Amino acid sequence: MNIVAVMRNQAPATRTAVDQFLAVPRIMRLGVTELDGTPLVHPVWYTWEGEQFLLHIGTTSPKRTAMEAQPVVYFTIDEASAELFGGVRGKATARIETDAARLRTVVEAQCDHYSGVGDNATRRFLMGMVDAGELVLAVLTPRYLATWGL
Repeated sequence: MNIVAVMRNQAPATRTAVDQFLAVPRIMRLGVTELDGTPLVHPVWYTWEGEQFLLHIGTTSPKRTAMEAQPVVYFTIDEASAELFGGVRGKATARIETDAARLRTVVEAQCDHYSGVGDNATRRFLMGMVDAGELVLAVLTPRYLATWGL
């Protein structure tokens, strides 16, 4: 995977730095193009696995419709705090995967990562959506990762 720097006077982050940054529970802002050409940006949970992002999205959501019509998406994951001003952004090719067992595993892990291990309202809500067939797995394969501040 090609990792590039956002600023010309900075070196790109190392793969280790990118992996460490993406391992922390942060929100991805996912940009897709709707059928009428307008942009649609949504905050989403993600799992960074190897060289792909895994997202759960609604089976009939505008994000899914947009991804299927135009699979090139844009994303950014960033932080602006006293400790860090940096992030990762890029373009990716999206595809929808309908493997229910893999979706369940990903959503369970995301619930642990973002809302805490154990029973809670968020987990019950999302796992209910999985059980009802209301979620699918979106797999994003980045063309590149542009980094700053890492």
